Amino acid sequence: MANDNKDVGRRDFLKYSTAAGLGGMTALAGCSGSDGNGDGSGSSGNTLPQYTYLNNPANYNPARHDAINLIGEQLNQLGFNTKVQVFEWGTLYTKITEEFNYSFATWSRGLGIDPGRRMPEQFHSSNTGKGQGNFTGYSNKDLDPTLMKQLQEKDEQKRIDMLHDIQKTINEDVPMHPIVQMPNIVAYNKNQVSGWTNHIAGYFHFEPMTNVEVNNSKKELRGSWAETLGTMNVLGYNNETKLIHQFEMMYDKLVRINSKLEPDPKLSLATDWERPDDTTVKYKIREGHKWHDGEDVTPEDVKFTLDYIKKNKIPLYSTQWELYKSVSVDGQWVTVTFKDPIGPVHKLFSNQIPIVPKHKWESRSNPAKASVKEPVGSGPLQFDYWDKGSELSLKKYDSHWRPVKFNRRIWRIIPESSTVWSLLKKGDLNYLPYTRIGKQLNDNQNNNSIGVESAPGDGWWHFSQNTRQKGLKDPAVRQAAVHAIPKKAINKQILYGFATQGWNLVGESFGKFSNPDVKKYQKNDGVAAGQKVLEDAGYSIKNGKVQAKSSK
Repeated sequence: MANDNKDVGRRDFLKYSTAAGLGGMTALAGCSGSDGNGDGSGSSGNTLPQYTYLNNPANYNPARHDAINLIGEQLNQLGFNTKVQVFEWGTLYTKITEEFNYSFATWSRGLGIDPGRRMPEQFHSSNTGKGQGNFTGYSNKDLDPTLMKQLQEKDEQKRIDMLHDIQKTINEDVPMHPIVQMPNIVAYNKNQVSGWTNHIAGYFHFEPMTNVEVNNSKKELRGSWAETLGTMNVLGYNNETKLIHQFEMMYDKLVRINSKLEPDPKLSLATDWERPDDTTVKYKIREGHKWHDGEDVTPEDVKFTLDYIKKNKIPLYSTQWELYKSVSVDGQWVTVTFKDPIGPVHKLFSNQIPIVPKHKWESRSNPAKASVKEPVGSGPLQFDYWDKGSELSLKKYDSHWRPVKFNRRIWRIIPESSTVWSLLKKGDLNYLPYTRIGKQLNDNQNNNSIGVESAPGDGWWHFSQNTRQKGLKDPAVRQAAVHAIPKKAINKQILYGFATQGWNLVGESFGKFSNPDVKKYQKNDGVAAGQKVLEDAGYSIKNGKVQAKSSK
């Protein structure tokens, strides 16, 4: 019996998320072995090939682990032969973004402060290579010009219209689709921590983090993460939350965007800026500011950073370095000349690139691969110590113009969620930097010592499909898969109603930038709706398996 979006109850959920009840799925907890038939070569007879859905271990993100298992079962109900496999994060990420050895993938993604910034990275046809952002391999030559033009458009309404067109096309073609829109959530020990302020990018962002106040004997903000950090290289890390949280506070950026989504000189390395024309921006660099090692932060450091990431084609900032063609210095002013007119320049460019010290980086010829053990930045938190595999500490940089209100921020590596929550209630930890939605949050949110802040966010759990694979090249097959995602059950049963069902990559939290008229999926019986899409497209379903078109 097919399970639609309405009737996946608690009993079904428990069955699907337990290995013994997985039926057609295979879950290999902690496995880093065989990929099965990830290239789609596992086709049997006339059926579509076997598809692999890569999952994270249960202890890394329990809710997402369970959701992937549930979706995998729904895909099997649809008539796909779906095999769920579990890998630790680094292996999983490599298989998807560099080896393209997967069929379906899910983790958290976010758009940051601007809904259009990541669109070319994720969907442009030229960005499908190894390690590049368009890991689904999606190609649409007709959409490519709009993906780039929206970055150049200064007129807000014209840019909104372009972004609406992009959302409509992506929702029809569905190389990537949101399962649920995720709020920003932070849980904390309210006996020790206060002062949280909302920001669409999250509570880790510069402005909220500099507003936080800590009341304990050492004025330490103490959080945790499930796994160790892999690097301290701000120019060569995977775009992962656990590292973004660190670098956001260790490095300054030319222009910071405040909680009202406005460029704010009080938060920024540049104290003033000008736009003489559509292709030029001038920044006046803050005077008297110093790097964490005591050297002066100079306009030459800014020029070096921009020239350096462009010369070395740093993948993390490829969207940005492709925008500009030259950088010059005149006294305290830095002038950036762009190739073409650029639209919301501070959201797309000025706020994106961390400024690094020339005297530390100029001798590194391969910065994306550099080993950085004691990073030097100029942000309000500076490197303290890193006991890899156990603990990272950043300490207050007293000389920053916007200092934090605590002395030290420590992250401990603690995989077990129950241990984390026990320590939080006792006050040994006092905040969860990226709070997982799940049973622990639901059960503990009303504890006398626990506070929970929640605000609309920029992110979602994505359901991404490898369009390189047989069958998944066809948008009708991809649409059918999206129909079958049991979003309501995932939010209700796994996320305890904290999230909302996803329907558009640019969610409602972006206001007028979100297109309300995009195609909606799985309103009622998602499996049946998906099967109808397949049949309308010329596929057939025999013995519960989708037959490829060629078999008719």
